[in-house]
This record gives sequence, structure tokens and C-alpha cells, in this order.
Amino acid sequence: MSLIEIGEAATKIAASDPDFIAKNNELPWSQMRGMRNRIAHGYFDIDLDIVWQTAVKAIPDLNDRASRLLKELREVL
Repeated sequence: MSLIEIGEAATKIAASDPDFIAKNNELPWSQMRGMRNRIAHGYFDIDLDIVWQTAVKAIPDLNDRASRLLKELREVL
């Protein structure tokens, strides 16, 4: 469910502020949305190995990159 929530957040940000997405392309916005769509609509066609690799490798990296971006944004504000 957390992967779905991440994808939902990426989708909402992209819809409300596409310039933000373009300016902050260090985050994998389309991949986050794609993972959400696959899990939410893939049902029995979900590759659990990909989900596992995402959870153990991609999410820690995403967390690091998002934390850096958040820090940068806080410094600007």
C-alpha cells in the first residue's frame, strides 16, 4: 500500500504543478506513477520480485533523494 501511496502523491504533484516535476527531475516521477498503476490495476499480473527489489533497493534511494530535495526546499523558504 505504501508504494501505491507514493505513486498517488507523485500523480497529484504532477497534476497540480508540472513545473515542479520538470525542475526536480532527480526523482523518478514517472516510475513512481507507473508502479502505482501496476499494483493498483495489475492484480494477478504483479511481479513480486520487482516489488521486492523496489522495496529494498529503490525506496531507500528514493528516500535519500526526496530528503535532499526537501532540505533544499526548506532552505529556499
